[in-house]
Amino acid sequence: MNTRTAFGCRQPPLISGAPIASYLYKKSATAESSPSLSERSSDLYEAVFGGDGLVSDGWPSITEWISTFDDMFESNLDVMSSSCAQFGEADNSDDENANVKKAIEAVASSSGVDARFILAIVMQESNGCVRVQTTDNGVVNPGLMQSHDGTGSCNKDGTVQNPCPYSEIHQMIVDGVEGTSEGDGLKQILAEEGGSTATDYYKTARVYNSGSVASDGNLGQGGATACYCSDVANRLLGWSSGTSSCDADTIGDLTSSSWTGSSSSSGSSTSASASAVATSTSTSSTVPEPTVVSTTTPVATVTPTETPAAATPTAEATTTAAAVPTTVAVIPTAAAATTTVPSATPSASASASASASAIPIYPYASSSCTEYHAVVAGDYCEKVESQYGITASEFISWNSGLDETCTNLWKGYRYCVKA
Repeated sequence: MNTRTAFGCRQPPLISGAPIASYLYKKSATAESSPSLSERSSDLYEAVFGGDGLVSDGWPSITEWISTFDDMFESNLDVMSSSCAQFGEADNSDDENANVKKAIEAVASSSGVDARFILAIVMQESNGCVRVQTTDNGVVNPGLMQSHDGTGSCNKDGTVQNPCPYSEIHQMIVDGVEGTSEGDGLKQILAEEGGSTATDYYKTARVYNSGSVASDGNLGQGGATACYCSDVANRLLGWSSGTSSCDADTIGDLTSSSWTGSSSSSGSSTSASASAVATSTSTSSTVPEPTVVSTTTPVATVTPTETPAAATPTAEATTTAAAVPTTVAVIPTAAAATTTVPSATPSASASASASASAIPIYPYASSSCTEYHAVVAGDYCEKVESQYGITASEFISWNSGLDETCTNLWKGYRYCVKA
């Protein structure tokens, strides 16, 4: 069983000091000025993925991942270039970033693990900082992938290398993907999990982080970093910076995701196959393969934790208890006051047509709720409040997990609009 320590798993979910992502803004007065969930961007956390990683339960298939490794690397480059400051070390140079890319492509080709998955784990574990600290809480976790007692590192035993040579960068990726004499890497874990489906990849991430999958198969359980798999899935869809909408306190209770979109870069992608082998646009010989994050997470400040787990950008910013009621009042609209069932919103009818009961209720919704609204693409708090003629304080009090500025609305869940 793998045991890995993590950097800052309980730190605020800011990634390398990047601006907090706008998921669904409450302050936007119009839908036009609010980011639509159908518009993909690197700072948009697509959805919270709960359950066992099955595509049938709303997890993204391989063909829905960001289409190429080149695109994914480019979208993570800004974060990677400023990732070492959180460790008090010199940030990556352009040459070092290029060598990270080169090493991932080389190891993906030799191991058969998708390069996009490897990059997702690298960013989850270290933000791509080549001088990331080595943690040692019983198990030594060095390098870009915080491998299991690996040898590759440019910051170990008090020695920091600047510049970090390609040989060390390559060894860091080898340790995390190919494994070490002390523990399995992504390649071995993926093979044990089946090695061919998207679900196998997500399970691999869970095992790489905590050593095992929970007995009931829930990837939000099993110890270590609860939001690890949801975060990795979002990275594979193109997310690279900003806050994670995943709540570490509730992810283990979720059994599915209602995500229905596709990443902005997926489109006509043919880079993934049943064998989980993807091709990189930059190198025709590159065979990217699924990779698993070990323990560090992209956070503004990363500090070693005592738990053997990988730190993911946890949604601590979204796990607030009941938000403080505000005095902002919204005059009830006639439409909202004359119906007990929310009229289908412009974009809700499609997803809710099957049946409202099929859409999960928001975990923090009031137990005395009598009416719900299913959040769909384009929704944001002020829009929902206006539709149902309720105040901001009412909406937040009936859905206590919302933060005070209501920026953590989850697509695919039913929120209470009357109690």
